[in-house]
Amino acid sequence: MLPEKVQLLERIACILDCFNAESRQMGVRQVARKINLSVSTTGRLMQAMREMGLLVQDPTTSLYGIGPRVLSWADAYLASLDVRTLALPHLQALHRETMETISLYILDGDARICVERLESPHSLRLVAPLGQRLPLYAGSAGKVLLAFLPRDEQEALLEQIDLHPLTPHTITDRRTLLRELETIRAQGYAVSHGEWIAEANGVSVPIFDRTQAIHAAITISGPAQRLTDEKIGAFLPQLLAAAREISLEMGWRPLPALTILTRGGLARAPER
Repeated sequence: MLPEKVQLLERIACILDCFNAESRQMGVRQVARKINLSVSTTGRLMQAMREMGLLVQDPTTSLYGIGPRVLSWADAYLASLDVRTLALPHLQALHRETMETISLYILDGDARICVERLESPHSLRLVAPLGQRLPLYAGSAGKVLLAFLPRDEQEALLEQIDLHPLTPHTITDRRTLLRELETIRAQGYAVSHGEWIAEANGVSVPIFDRTQAIHAAITISGPAQRLTDEKIGAFLPQLLAAAREISLEMGWRPLPALTILTRGGLARAPER
């Protein structure tokens, strides 16, 4: 037999567990049936939970829903999530499937930083130290991070960045880069061919957080002779699927018509 206070907490948790995306509002009788408790006891508990801010009650239908106090706890939990920790199992799966270098990048001012990298087992591979600041305008990860920023932030960053050539394939014309960013935003991923490192290709997709904003980018990269356009096309569905799962774990939720709202506007959701 559980102590009275523990039993009370367990019943409150069971009541909260009844509410989800499919059952956002429920009546006392519905909840009572789900938790196998009497209607009178369930009603008293739910009324007390409403007074505590754990539940809200529709004055018209008398149905209950999750209250603001619970939502504030959920927001605090989601804000504490570490994208590197959440992403690592997905990066490891991609690494096993592709046998290429898998990297996770975040925005850092006017640059990008690699916060996780799993190197390809091939003898010929790309290697860059973790924590190194790399350009946003060159390479698929940088372009993804730029593409999904709000327009004002994107423009402010581009004003700061000197688009100097790193290789013969680096985009150094502002208008060309803006057109490229629009394409990336529309299709939901970026590809690069020798823009940052000569003879190296990459493909990157965005990760979104609970605010629907871009939070990070995952990249598959490798030597151009091995990571061909054909290979990139074959790996892309797995990459997009991984990004979608990480985004969901970060609190992102898809909007209708398979779109997501970034801080800068509407864009395709990462689910191809």
